[in-house]
Amino acid sequence: MAKKKSSIVKNILFFFIAVVIIFMAYLGSPLSKVRNIYVKGVNDLGAQQVINATKVTDNSLLVNVFFEKNSIIQKTEKKLPSIKTVSFRTHNLRDLTIYVTEYRTLGLIYKGGYYYRIIDNGRVINQKMKAPIGNYPIYSGFNSNKELKEISGIYKKLPDSVRTNVSQIYNSKTKLNPYRIKIDMNDGNKVVADIRTVQKKMQYYPGIASQMTKKGTVNLEVGAYSYPFKGNK
Repeated sequence: MAKKKSSIVKNILFFFIAVVIIFMAYLGSPLSKVRNIYVKGVNDLGAQQVINATKVTDNSLLVNVFFEKNSIIQKTEKKLPSIKTVSFRTHNLRDLTIYVTEYRTLGLIYKGGYYYRIIDNGRVINQKMKAPIGNYPIYSGFNSNKELKEISGIYKKLPDSVRTNVSQIYNSKTKLNPYRIKIDMNDGNKVVADIRTVQKKMQYYPGIASQMTKKGTVNLEVGAYSYPFKGNK
C-alpha cells in the first residue's frame, strides 16, 4: 500500500515537473508572444492610438497580457478617456484582438488652439486635437458644463436627417431672449432658434429648407419661417 502511494506521489511529481518544463519552454519560444494585434470597435479613435495606449506590442507575452488585463484596461481608459470599455481575445494561438467601445461624440469645442470632444452628459474629454474629427458640430459660447450638457443633449435627440446637417451651434443670447441660439447648417443655411423649443421645431427644418429657392435664414425663434440672406434675393 505504501509503495502504491509512493508511486502515485512520484507520478504526480513527474507530471508537475513536466508541466513546468513545457511551460518554461513555451515562454521561451516565439509561440508565447503576440504576433498580430487587431483593434475593433473604434469610431473616432485610431487603431494604432488604442494599441499605443495599451502598450501591448508584438513582443509582449500573451500570458502577461491576460494576467495584467485589468491593469492594462485601467491604464488604457485613463490614457484615452473617450473609451468606455476595453476587452481582449486571442485567436490563431498568437493573434490578439482588442475590442473597444467609445463614448458617443456629441460635438466639439474649440479653445486654446485645440479642439476637444464632448461626449454623453456634456462631458469634455481632455484630449487635444489639432483638427476637428468626423461630422460633428462645433459649439461656441457655451462656457459652462451645464450649458454644454443641455445643448449637446438637444443635439443628440434631433432627427438623423437634421443632426447630420448641423455644422456649428452658437450661444447667441440677447437681453430680449437669453435663450437664443444660432445654428450653421452644412447645406449653407442658418437657423435662429430658442434653446427651449429648438428640439421640437428642428423637425420642420427639412420641409422649410426644401421650399427655399435661395440660401438664407430659417427663423424658429418665434413661429417658423425663412428669408434669403441680404443680397441673395
